[in-house]
Amino acid sequence: MKTKLIIIALAFFSLTSFTTTNPIVVTGIYKGVVEYDYVFNVPENGKSPKMLFQYVSEEALEAFDLESDDFVGSKFKVTYEKTMEMSEDAEGNEIEIEVLTITGLELKD
Repeated sequence: MKTKLIIIALAFFSLTSFTTTNPIVVTGIYKGVVEYDYVFNVPENGKSPKMLFQYVSEEALEAFDLESDDFVGSKFKVTYEKTMEMSEDAEGNEIEIEVLTITGLELKD
């Protein structure tokens, strides 16, 4: 009985660890695509750290073609979600990585 309970608990933990968090909103300047990541500078406390987004929803890409240079330098309100995925490092070890997915874009003035 304890074994079943442990298996159920592990299965639940595994499923919940990959769920999406609530949408997060930032405002940033689009810098383009670098090595498959969509790069935005997001001003914070007088600095402009880069945020790298691995995926963009189809709806956002239909509204704004981020693959072209047309929007480089444009200011956007970016809505995104964080998820955790399993990946392999250079040595073949499984690691958990954070993945950012843009779910919405709004062009700002």
